[in-house]
Amino acid sequence: MTYNDNGRRPRTGAGSLGGSSRPHAPGQRLQVPGQGTYHGPRGTRQRPKPARRSSGAGYPLRARTINFQSGKARRISNNRRVLILGALAIVLLVLVVVGISSCVSSCSSKPESNENPVDARVAGGIPEDLTQEFATKLDQGEKLAEIAANADAYENQALLELALSQPTAIDFVAAYPEAEKTAQPYGEEATKGTVPELYCWDARWGNVDYAGEPLALTGSGPTSLAMAYVSLTGNTDRTAADIAALVEGAELATGDFLMSGTFLTDHVGELGLTCSTYTSNTDNLLQILDTGTYLLMEAPAGTLTDEAHWVIVVTEGADGSVTVYDPTSPSVSAHPWDPSTIAGMSETIYALSAVESDSE
Repeated sequence: MTYNDNGRRPRTGAGSLGGSSRPHAPGQRLQVPGQGTYHGPRGTRQRPKPARRSSGAGYPLRARTINFQSGKARRISNNRRVLILGALAIVLLVLVVVGISSCVSSCSSKPESNENPVDARVAGGIPEDLTQEFATKLDQGEKLAEIAANADAYENQALLELALSQPTAIDFVAAYPEAEKTAQPYGEEATKGTVPELYCWDARWGNVDYAGEPLALTGSGPTSLAMAYVSLTGNTDRTAADIAALVEGAELATGDFLMSGTFLTDHVGELGLTCSTYTSNTDNLLQILDTGTYLLMEAPAGTLTDEAHWVIVVTEGADGSVTVYDPTSPSVSAHPWDPSTIAGMSETIYALSAVESDSE
């Protein structure tokens, strides 16, 4: 059968399609192979592989996970998750409660005796004497801080230096700005033959002015003489403040030691005492002590302490050492001294004794 194109011209070499001369049944369409060669108006070509078509109206298909769970299954899964989380929360809460209960139990189980009954600032179980020592130091620390905070209230800065150098003077210095500048009675019993250990900054007399300053700073002479007076007479009616008034009245609160030796040789009779002087050397010092009297001596600056002051030598020890009570330094008073050291620091020994009464 001859095929005509649009020009109705017979096509050269045209024959049957598909390589078969068998005619097609009416209405039957010739199947074109998907690939291979084909013959067309422009010759023979290789037919390309057919491209994959999309399933929709021109949109490509994408990979997508399809959840086949029904709504009810999803609700069951969510409820299960909520139950698990709730159970975990309950377990965590129980653990927290148990932990807190254990802590409270362990804390409350501590014995009440752990607190020190003497001073709560010191741990329990510490001996009372050691606790008292700690308490004293702690109190001094608080008072020293108070002094520092109110340092501008002190006209005499030597009082601030006293608090820093002598811990036993801290209480006195802390109270000084508000204290009455008057003397107080001795207020203690005295035993004749026993020398009391007294200090210039004693609150009973340290606030009184002497030689232009507080007796706490200047009163080593009157305080040393007061120690001798109490022991030699057994009386407590004359304190360091009373003796200081006598020295000032005699206009002898003078010199580097702020009490002239002349007061001892010329005025101690007002106190019921007598005074003899000797050249200071070791032999004289020990022999005079053997008579049962007391010695007042001048300690120049740089010998026992940095400042010039008076001391009293009270006794001789079995080992030949001597005891010195220094009214300006507890550390000097705290240990025995070699007699040659004490004798060598001064030129004169002032030996004091009580006036013998007719009744004795």
